[in-house]
Amino acid sequence: MKLKQTNNPLNPSMVDDLRLAASKMTGAERRSFQAEMCLKYCGGSARQTEIVFGWGRKNVQLGLHEKRTGIVCLGLQSVNSGCKKWEERYPIVAQSLKEIAEAHAQQNPTFNNPIAYTRLTAAEAIKQLRNLGYNGEEVTAASTMADILNRLGYRLRKVVKAKPKKKISETDAIFENIEKKDRKKDPSVKRLSMDCKATVEIGEYSRGGQTRGYNQAQDHDMGTKEKYVPCGIVDEDTGQLYVTFGSAYKTSDFMVENLEQWWTSLSITEKQQLENIQIKVDNGAENSGIRRQFLKRMVEFADQTKKSIQLLYFPPYHSKYNPIERCWGILERHWNGTLLRNAQTMLAWVKTMTWKGLNPIVKLSKKVYQKGISLTKKEMKEIEKRLERNPHLPKWDILIRPS
Repeated sequence: MKLKQTNNPLNPSMVDDLRLAASKMTGAERRSFQAEMCLKYCGGSARQTEIVFGWGRKNVQLGLHEKRTGIVCLGLQSVNSGCKKWEERYPIVAQSLKEIAEAHAQQNPTFNNPIAYTRLTAAEAIKQLRNLGYNGEEVTAASTMADILNRLGYRLRKVVKAKPKKKISETDAIFENIEKKDRKKDPSVKRLSMDCKATVEIGEYSRGGQTRGYNQAQDHDMGTKEKYVPCGIVDEDTGQLYVTFGSAYKTSDFMVENLEQWWTSLSITEKQQLENIQIKVDNGAENSGIRRQFLKRMVEFADQTKKSIQLLYFPPYHSKYNPIERCWGILERHWNGTLLRNAQTMLAWVKTMTWKGLNPIVKLSKKVYQKGISLTKKEMKEIEKRLERNPHLPKWDILIRPS
């Protein structure tokens, strides 16, 4: 298209750019820009500008008049810009609304902003205001009331737990120590990762996911008598996963006996090649670096295997870095959408999952472990003599040599 009086013809790309620029403006600013483009590229013709850029010629013509006279048309929106907010027009009603909201409010658990989270809905606020005798214009529609509540600092949001402290002073040093140990590719060192997963309840309970078969779970999780605690050990070098489902509690004895079962599954040749067993664990209550019963059982395990045991702990709030946690994530995705009606179904699903191309070795334990077992201070002193604690990370790096 040939344009009037132009020394700089526009191509389609340039027209699109100018349209985009105009779309980012509003009011008098936009009309002024359109008028300038009209004078520069369209010879001052509002009609020609409409053809080229698609802008309404009446707005372009108004922009040309504003540019010529220097008088800017502000429009009705500017006349009404001084309109007071609802809470300014009805301060007494607003105060009543605040009192109603405060009765339902809960402070943001993190205390990092002044916003209060409330269970009060806009419809309920309107109802309660009317119960107080307010009617007519002073009581707004539900959509407007929601905006007013938000503006007053009350939000209809779910209250969440405060975020835990992410780091302790030793966090970086702990990870550096673990990485240093992992860099040593020593065939005489067996690297394991061990942890327990959340208790699995047996029954027709919803676990998320999708299924093409029967998908009707119970409408309420009323509690189940049959529960199992999975304890897993993954060999970081081979990728082999070992899972034992315990029918009792998550205890130190349960974890260590699962480790003993792993040891018995190895061949004689594999046992002879090993000198050190490195075990990564989180800082759980049943296996921490100060849990007496766990440390006692680990000393016994070192004596039984005649191998050195290296316990490497992850810092608090960082257990997700423990390799076994990735296996639990795969398992959750694998059996989501399944109704685990009985123990056989649970075991069958675990056996069909894969980690690094391998199916896990799965067992079911019916042994009941006693909770709350601990040692006296005198007994612990003898155990402590067997523990070689890292002088810089005494709770996070412990070496146990066989007697």
